[in-house]
Amino acid sequence: MNSLRTLRQLPPRARRLIVLNAVNAAGSGVVLPLLVIYLHEMRGLSLTAATGAVAATSVGALVGGPLAGWVSDRLGRVPAVWAALVCAALGAVGYALCDTPTTALAAGFVQGLGVGGAITWNALMADLVPEEHWPVLFSADFAMVNAMMGIGGLLGGLLAGMTDSLAVFQALFLLDAASFLVTGWLVAREVRRRRSVEPPTGETPPEAAAADQPRSSYRAVLGHRWLVALLVVVLVLFTVGYSQLNSGMPAALLADSRLGPTELGVLFAANTAAVVLVQAALIGRIKQVTAGVALALLAASWAAFWLLIWAVTGLSGGLVALLVGVIAMVVFAVGESLLAATGPTLVNSWADDSNRGRFNAAYGFVCSLGFTVGPLVSGRLTDDGHTTSMMLGFTAVLAVLALITVRSRLLPRTPLSGLEKTGHEDAAEEDARA
Repeated sequence: MNSLRTLRQLPPRARRLIVLNAVNAAGSGVVLPLLVIYLHEMRGLSLTAATGAVAATSVGALVGGPLAGWVSDRLGRVPAVWAALVCAALGAVGYALCDTPTTALAAGFVQGLGVGGAITWNALMADLVPEEHWPVLFSADFAMVNAMMGIGGLLGGLLAGMTDSLAVFQALFLLDAASFLVTGWLVAREVRRRRSVEPPTGETPPEAAAADQPRSSYRAVLGHRWLVALLVVVLVLFTVGYSQLNSGMPAALLADSRLGPTELGVLFAANTAAVVLVQAALIGRIKQVTAGVALALLAASWAAFWLLIWAVTGLSGGLVALLVGVIAMVVFAVGESLLAATGPTLVNSWADDSNRGRFNAAYGFVCSLGFTVGPLVSGRLTDDGHTTSMMLGFTAVLAVLALITVRSRLLPRTPLSGLEKTGHEDAAEEDARA
């Protein structure tokens, strides 16, 4: 009930933006789990080519994030969001039509540009919603996106099991493309509504405010000490933590445990449900936590996750192993929820209207980099038979990171709910010291 009351306190615009992002995520959730199956079984591409398209998406995301940040600061949030959504739509259309490895790779790269550029959604929400609501806004947005991705994935899996028609798969990708464009139209409509309703207050629109400020650059953005510290922490978290949920963890369980693909499906379903439930439990409390404590708890939860996964590999399968795996996924969801509220809130509290796009793009780039590097590391370690060393090594890295973030002054000690009162002033003080 407290979580529902907290959500009701969000402005109507914030709730509409959350719904828009969630509906968009549902469309992607339907097709993403089917991508490799579609390219391999329906289009006759090799597994190397099919997984190569996924890798091309990661490369595209690394390029798309910084480009979208530049567009966001120079041309406005809506053009940046539109550009990202159009690229994602073109990628989906490309998948529907591709029939060679080259066209599949091209579709993956173009869609990756949109995936990387999607980080500008955070900048748009930060512009449209008052700062005191950011921790709850970003938490609720993350929970809803995960829930809808999970529902979409379930529907996609059911459809894949019911038909082997190429036309059906193509229609799903085309519907996904349409969902991106519809979302862009609704976002533009929301921004127009804001401008038509709020100008009498005398508030300067974000685009006009940015035009009155000095031009920003990525070099200036990376001169912000707290941002750089956060980016380093997040890169480690994504490399040995977040990216491993879909790479190192299933590889370790399939190699060293008696859990199979069916049990892995149960684990991922448990994680999706846990994200929603954990967010509901934390959403009213997360605002009172400091950044260092939140990130330390995050790293500690993912260290515990790896210990639990290691424990699963030592069990002889069965219900007990599955139950321990479910507990591990719930523990992982705690870290996901903390990251969703902390990272975007910190980034946007340090930014202003002239560089908010670049701040978010820098954060998104590091996330994409971790998602690119992490699977390469775990893939090599598991292929070489070092699964146990990998799990214990990741545990140690995350435990050390938890100690560093909670004990050092790398990040501000202001509660997340108070960042809007101190973020710009503290950032200015840090720049002055530099």
